[in-house]
Amino acid sequence: MTLRRLCTFVVALVACALSCFAQDTVEAINEIKLSGKYFTAEATAASVDEAKNIAFSNLKMNIASYCEEMEIDEVGEDKIKTNLLQKSVNLGDAVMVLVYVDKTIVGKKEAMVFHPNISVNANTNNNNINTTPVLVSANWPDIIKKVCDVSTFVQLQYLLDMALDNNLIDSWGKYNSMSNQTECYLVMMNVNRQIVGVLSPVRNDVRMDVKTGMVVDSEGMNSFKNCAPICVRVK
Repeated sequence: MTLRRLCTFVVALVACALSCFAQDTVEAINEIKLSGKYFTAEATAASVDEAKNIAFSNLKMNIASYCEEMEIDEVGEDKIKTNLLQKSVNLGDAVMVLVYVDKTIVGKKEAMVFHPNISVNANTNNNNINTTPVLVSANWPDIIKKVCDVSTFVQLQYLLDMALDNNLIDSWGKYNSMSNQTECYLVMMNVNRQIVGVLSPVRNDVRMDVKTGMVVDSEGMNSFKNCAPICVRVK
């Protein structure tokens, strides 16, 4: 009777293990990769440990490149390991391992206080500004309207990453990394990493500040000379 119970217990354990393993499928891995919620990397090797080590090295490089591009603090290896998740799938004689961490692992800086009463021109010479007031357009894309509501780069980064994941924008990045900048919206960020202007694509040699409804020509751009533009290309 004891032996029968032991056999039943062993069978149950094996069934449970097989059930858990079956949850790690190529479809499940693809779902994670396509969700846009995680930094991911994968590798295929003869063993789980070998594949995991390769994938982890690639994941560290992916996160480091992202932090460099976004000019934010790098994430330490220990923090990545602490938050690391993984899935594995047998592929014949090899095994594929996916390692991933939630994107919230980066951009954890404390948001700076935004003072809306401080004008974009506060630290510039008003004589350099050449703008003309116009009626604010009601036809801006919804994502651009949302961009106007954020005040810091951390908030902007989160918003644009979500927009990219949901196919609301084609791409975004630093000015020099984007092509056809005249067709992009420019999010103007000052030295304190605060958003102080959102400029439309160039039309008739001018841009419009979506936040204020002001037309900004080449001379008016001088008011943003101490700002770093972030390009956003809307679909």
